Amino acid sequence: MQKKSNPEKQLGVPSGEIRRRIEAFQDLLSQKGIELALVRQNADLFYLTGTVQDGHLLVPAQGEPVFLVWRVLERAQMESPIPLQYGLKSLRALPSALVDLGLDKIGLLGLEMDVLPANLYKFYTEEIWPGCPTTDISTMLRQLRCKKSLYEIGCIEEACKQVRDAIQIVPEILKEGITELELSAAIEAELRKKGHCGLLRMRIWNQEMGMGQVVSGPNGTVPAWTNTPIGGKGPHPAFGMGASSRPIKRSEPVSIDIGGWFHGYCSDQTRLFSIGLPPPEIERGFFTARDILKILEEKMRPGASCGQMYDLAMKYADKQGLAQYFMGYETKVRFIGHGLGIELDEYPFVSKGNKMVLEQDMILALEPKFVFPGLGAAGIENTYRVRSDGLEQLTLSPEELVVL
Repeated sequence: MQKKSNPEKQLGVPSGEIRRRIEAFQDLLSQKGIELALVRQNADLFYLTGTVQDGHLLVPAQGEPVFLVWRVLERAQMESPIPLQYGLKSLRALPSALVDLGLDKIGLLGLEMDVLPANLYKFYTEEIWPGCPTTDISTMLRQLRCKKSLYEIGCIEEACKQVRDAIQIVPEILKEGITELELSAAIEAELRKKGHCGLLRMRIWNQEMGMGQVVSGPNGTVPAWTNTPIGGKGPHPAFGMGASSRPIKRSEPVSIDIGGWFHGYCSDQTRLFSIGLPPPEIERGFFTARDILKILEEKMRPGASCGQMYDLAMKYADKQGLAQYFMGYETKVRFIGHGLGIELDEYPFVSKGNKMVLEQDMILALEPKFVFPGLGAAGIENTYRVRSDGLEQLTLSPEELVVL
């Protein structure tokens, strides 16, 4: 192992945050009888170390965590307050490093089994710790991450401000004939100027996301491979989602679903625009979606079941005669909301049959949306903080259907 140097620290995440997260994670490991956890995935690494430098984070149930960094040690040491950091030249050097650390023979090993590639899983379980029993720590980490600290909430609030500021340019530039890609690029440029990294992380395998979706008219009805109520045609089948080269026309809905990003944390917001009045079905869908948001805002508080909140929204859509269009048309999704933070698809999911209950300081986005064949999509989305007395809206843009 390469010895640790002492470069000047340039911490992005406060050291106290990292320490509290590690301690909370170690408490869970102890409760489950897991002697050692190996963390590899970028979002989990960032949460527990404050950096995404590629490495092996080894977290014992008791004692100091160790970060074996392949690339790049110097940056990891500047960006992460983890005290014990060492360079690891290659995977072949891992066995000897574990011997030096006394971590080569352990009882129960925890791995991120929802995201760890099969080849790496086989390598760790057959060559590094052969015969060692393993267990999944993914759910544990996701549950730990779904309740946010004040620091994390502050980052998400900044991401919400970022989106508010960027979306304000839409009335100035949304003209008949502008393409979806041109509109999307203008909004994204504003976000980038304010520090957006240019992408949004997703955990579920094979799901990808840029900075959001800008879709107009019938393109709002085109389903994508992503597990989202609105897909969009996209620029090419190689990335068949979101904005395309289609010119935007009068009297059709323009759905702008954009995620902000600040210091590693994202927000999520959807607003609806139209050049001239959109079809009556679109207006009806939008106002019904907004009604659903208000109903959920009144009912969602600590202790509320996510599955029951989903059922509540579905019943209202059905009562309005719009159930067949709710959350997709022929390709529906089975959720109306999702947690978010470092990733766009964090716990909790406000989804069909989900027994998970809301807890204070969870952050989630609610996105009731309708898809009308041949016409387009209508809906709204806000980011919320769960507080003791209900939901606190964090997104800041006006909620009207904006007709230009």
